[in-house]
Formats: sequence, structure tokens, C-alpha cells
Amino acid sequence: MSPQPSLTVATLFPLATVAAADEANAAALARRGAARGVSVELVTVDRPGAFVDAHVYLLGGTGRGGVQALVDSVADTDLVVRVRDGQAVLLAVDAGLDAVSHAWVDAGGAAQEGLGLAPVTVHPDHEATGTVVTRPDASLDLPALIGWEANDLRTELHPGARPLFTLEAGRGNRGEGAGEGVLAGNVLGTRLHGPLLALNPELADLVLARALAREEPWPRLESPAVERARRERIAEVRRDVPAAGWRDRLPSRVARLLPS
Repeated sequence: MSPQPSLTVATLFPLATVAAADEANAAALARRGAARGVSVELVTVDRPGAFVDAHVYLLGGTGRGGVQALVDSVADTDLVVRVRDGQAVLLAVDAGLDAVSHAWVDAGGAAQEGLGLAPVTVHPDHEATGTVVTRPDASLDLPALIGWEANDLRTELHPGARPLFTLEAGRGNRGEGAGEGVLAGNVLGTRLHGPLLALNPELADLVLARALAREEPWPRLESPAVERARRERIAEVRRDVPAAGWRDRLPSRVARLLPS
């Protein structure tokens, strides 16, 4: 009988991030891991000196005024080296994505240097808030998912990166196509809150699989309550999109030319 696989999941600097339900992502990974026969140990890193070697790191969102603090804190750890060398997976949400980007924009609109772990550049844009619905992605074994976006940013992807999601509804990265977030090596970055992994356990499966270097798809695992709630919310969004969501699916450069 093979031993049960085990993972360490570290939540980074939660006191520097805002309460946008991202703090539930660690617990969601632990629950999904237990359902998959994976032992998950949860660790909180509240300062650079407490950094630990983990298999998964979670870096949450904060207002733009707090991104530089995240950059400085992460720079004093081995996070970039561990993720870049394939020793760990990073899920970076919202300002967490800004911190590990090539460049991000501060509250005054000035470009600042990020840590360069995610091959993206962040630019200012007009504010977008609302529920996001993703399209199914067979390549990542993901169904249609839901999340919540609230930002005034455009995320430009560079070579070596692909969108984490394609969108049915929502603004996402606001570039060409209908993409949201970034997937590049062991970096999964997104603007979506939720709590994202609790609402979308299949995405938790993806994070676990990447951390375990698992290539074969997981067996289907029913989550009736979650699936029902997600299905109902997606149906609500689809009812609203024909009346009000067409503008959100346009490229940002086109939407700016239209009257409000």
C-alpha cells in the first residue's frame, strides 16, 4: 500500500491583505485534499522571518496602497526561488498577482517594479465590479466556474503566459480575447475573489495536482451543494448578461469609445 501523499500549504502575510474571502482558500485546499486522500498541513507566515518551505503558497489581495509592502515582504523570502525552480506552486490573488508581476501600477497611477515571477504587466483601467463566469476548460479539467472581480486594472500577458480562464461573463484581463488571470509554470494568478477555491473545488484540484506533479485527471468527486449553488448563480448571471453584459465583453479600448 503506497503512503498517503502530503503537502504543506502556506498562507503568506494575511495581516497585510484585505478580507475578500481569500483567507478561505487554505481551508478549501485542506478539505479538498482530505477528499482526495492527500494530507494537507496549513501554515501561516505572518512575517518574512517565519517563511517556511511549502508545496503551495497563497498570496492574497490588498488595496494598491499595500502592494509595495507585499513586494518587500516577499523579496525577503525564498518564495521566488522556490516557485521559479519548480519546488512550489503559487496561487496569487488580485494584489498578490501585482506583487509578483513584472510591473504594477500604484494608487497614483505610477508604474512600479514587481518581483518578476508572473510574466505580466499591470496597467490602470476603468473600474469593473461583478460576478465572473468562466468557460469550461478541458485542457485543465475545469468546468464553468464563478468568482467575483472588483478592480480598475488591465493585466497584459507576456510570452510564456496564458490566461488561467476564458470568460463567458466579466471583464477579466481586459486585453485581446476574453481571458482572465495568468497561468505560467507553477504560478496561477487571478483577480477573482469568492472565496474562489471553496466555490470552485475543481480549481483546488488543479492546485493540488500541480503541487503533486500529478498528470492524470482526478476521478470525478461530487460536491452537490457547491455545484447546485454555482449552477444557480451562473444561471442568474446568464439571465442578466443579454441586457447589461454585452459591453463588458468588448475589448477595453473599444468600450472606452462608447457612451456611458
